[in-house]
Amino acid sequence: MVNVEKTSQSILRKFDPSELADYEKRKIVFWYDKDRTAWDNEKLAPSSELNEIIQILTRHAIKFHILHNNYFETKKLLEIEDPESNYLIYCPDKERTHEENWLFDIQLYSSRFENSRISDIKSEFEIEGHELDDFFTKYEKFFGNQKERVQPLKKLYQKDWREKEFILGMLAVFSKTQVLDFKLIVRDTMLESLEENENPTWKNISKFGLEDNFWELAEDDFGFSTKNPTLKKLFLSFLVTHIKQCSGISLQGYDQYVNRKENECQIFLKHWMDSSQNSKTFEKYTRGILEENNRDLEKSLQAALNKRDVQTYLEAEAVETFDKAIILRIIESLSSPVDSTEDDFKNYLAWIDARRTKHWFSEYENIYSALEYAVKLFRFAREHYENPEAIDSPENTCSLYELFKAYAETHYQMDYFYRKFYYYYDKEQEKDILKKNLRPQVEDLYANNLLGKLLLKWSSLIESDLKSQWKIELADSQKDFYKLYVSRILQKDDRSRVAVVISDALRYEAAFELFETLNKDTWGIAELTSMAGVLPSYTKLGMASLLPHNALEYRGKEIFVDSISSEGLDKRNKILQSKCEDSLALNYEDIIKLSREEARELIKGKRVLYIYHNKIDSTGDKQSSENSVFNAVEETILELKKLVKNLSDRLNTTNIIVTADHGFLYRRDDMESVDKVDTSLFDKSRIIDTTKRFILSDQEFATDNSLDNIHGFDMRYMLGQNHTPLFAYVPKADLRFKLQGGGLNFVHGGTSPQEIVIPVLTYNHRRNEKAIEKKGIKHGKVNVSVINDRRKITSSKFKVKIFQTEKVTDKMKPRTVKVSLWDIDGEQEKMVSDEKIIIANNESDEPEERQYNIMLTLGNNLENKIYYLRLIDEDPAEIKDIARIPFELDLLISDFDDF
Repeated sequence: MVNVEKTSQSILRKFDPSELADYEKRKIVFWYDKDRTAWDNEKLAPSSELNEIIQILTRHAIKFHILHNNYFETKKLLEIEDPESNYLIYCPDKERTHEENWLFDIQLYSSRFENSRISDIKSEFEIEGHELDDFFTKYEKFFGNQKERVQPLKKLYQKDWREKEFILGMLAVFSKTQVLDFKLIVRDTMLESLEENENPTWKNISKFGLEDNFWELAEDDFGFSTKNPTLKKLFLSFLVTHIKQCSGISLQGYDQYVNRKENECQIFLKHWMDSSQNSKTFEKYTRGILEENNRDLEKSLQAALNKRDVQTYLEAEAVETFDKAIILRIIESLSSPVDSTEDDFKNYLAWIDARRTKHWFSEYENIYSALEYAVKLFRFAREHYENPEAIDSPENTCSLYELFKAYAETHYQMDYFYRKFYYYYDKEQEKDILKKNLRPQVEDLYANNLLGKLLLKWSSLIESDLKSQWKIELADSQKDFYKLYVSRILQKDDRSRVAVVISDALRYEAAFELFETLNKDTWGIAELTSMAGVLPSYTKLGMASLLPHNALEYRGKEIFVDSISSEGLDKRNKILQSKCEDSLALNYEDIIKLSREEARELIKGKRVLYIYHNKIDSTGDKQSSENSVFNAVEETILELKKLVKNLSDRLNTTNIIVTADHGFLYRRDDMESVDKVDTSLFDKSRIIDTTKRFILSDQEFATDNSLDNIHGFDMRYMLGQNHTPLFAYVPKADLRFKLQGGGLNFVHGGTSPQEIVIPVLTYNHRRNEKAIEKKGIKHGKVNVSVINDRRKITSSKFKVKIFQTEKVTDKMKPRTVKVSLWDIDGEQEKMVSDEKIIIANNESDEPEERQYNIMLTLGNNLENKIYYLRLIDEDPAEIKDIARIPFELDLLISDFDDF
């Protein structure tokens, strides 16, 4: 049944004089009505509606002729009997093939009218001609829903589409992909599920008969071909192809899954792995694939990796098996470090550094970081403790001051590496691999080879250099802190303000990390020096020593500063104001919580601020939490950085000093079984104060009555000769007194460098970069440039050489750069290679050590022309493109991996 008015108007438009071509004197229009919408099947004649249309046509001098198995007659009519009239040739059947159609030559110069669903579809997309009629007939069902299918397809549609583009468009509609890109269609389809019966996109693909088209496109784009293809097999093929391409490993039993177009598979996987929105699904699928068949794929890959050099698979990243293999290789090597050379340690660190830009690094970051610091600890031991020629080794140090200075310059690193190892070890939930195979070696190395040797020499030098008086010649003393640092700033003028931040138990190595952090992350300039702490190295005496004073005095356990008790903020305020009236003592929590206006009002007119911070000591001094002390150190560094920035940026304080009352000793192993120093010789009634690391008593032992493993000191060296006799006794090395209560792992009060090398970090604020530039200091991020000799690409894999133009310094930060090749012709820019990441973080003075080589993989079907290598800063706050460098592509056909 047809609509007479609508149909007749459509036919008449075909006969409009404006529709006549230059060669036409009349119009012939063919109407193949295969669905017989205008035919009466019972009467085998035109329907009543068609008869009405015929009458309308007659009034417009258009003749009507029925074509129904009368082809010769019709041909004779049109070409001989009536070559002048306009004709509508109606056929109540489908069009014959060209070979069987005697009227085909006439149709070539004639027009066509359609009154079918196909014509509606073509009209919807403004398609002329009949090339796509069979296609639309086959997929007519797809076009039956305007809202869900046709309208989304029209948003993608371009006028030059043919069958392949329509297939891609239909697939894109089902997968909700916004562009006509089969790689994205595959990814978006797989994101739903790898199980077809659970995948709504695949159900639609199957429902509308597009499965074969999908797999044909998969073969065209990826070279994927297998019997009974499935989404899971396709995903497996991406992994196996990646393994083959990036490591050279051919896994037995998986050869059928190595796709012919390796480059396209690599680009597809890389883009999926790097997608912040979809990478978790990729990881889930990858792990699922590895778990199948009793983990056969993973076992086969592990066996292959065990036989290969790490360097051969360092760039492979799609499966975490590669990371596990690298981690195991380093751990196994460190289990017998005597066999590792300096080059081995360098390689281990280079491997870890190379994995930072790989997909699974974040999953294993804590293990990699723990490994990094373990390697550095072993390398440090090799350089400074196992090398008899090392100038700064404890064995070759002749005086206590030299070893004090060497600790501040070099030996603090062993405590830093040890702390960082345990910080990341504690963060890692799945730490069995470290617990069984690495932690015991780290603990033994630190406790026996490093700490043991250092403190043995340290104790020996104390006995030879000091005569019962605690004073390290040439080293600044903690008791002179106010005079050496605060008074000097106050004496410059009558306006300068100084803020002294005292962080309880901030030992030197932690202050060094804070020093590096401030120099990298702020406009100011930080400097770090040291002073010798007072003895015993505990909070009461350390805090009192940092206050301005002429004399310190013990009254029982309490310490008085110039006859004023030093305990509590009120008393400390009184002591500070006795030296400088415009002084204020307060706790970290009291100032950090204030708004800018409140804080400014609080310190208005103050020239000296003493700010007390206590996280490390409060954590370590409790037996229940002492093993969390390294985490407390990390938090302390962050809090002190925040405080320094608040003081300088918000409160206009240009002079800031960060220091400590004392440091600490810490070992992770259970200390209960370690020998303790006996205290039975001490008269307990005469003991004034004590911890596991010191005894303060008025009991004096005769010089010839040597105390085993104990140093003894006359406290009048700092209290003055008029003070009542008082003596400090501390165990040698890192020994503990045999006393009840308290923890054993975290201790302080003794003479070890870890306890008494007190950091003094001075921070001078610069308001902006111009102030830095006036000092002649380079700042910002290091730059990078491409140094390829030739700017021509002649292979589907090509090397890019990148040079880091400056070394990383305190003020020159590392830069993370994404590198890829782009086609920027036309309206849309398109990446045509995979993308690699480099971290330009080298601190070397040697230019050749600041070079990075990466290998990019090109996609297929690229024409030879100019493309652009883009270097993009990963930081969104930076200018996006660091560089756009033209490269000429000049590939032979054989260079493409699909031939």
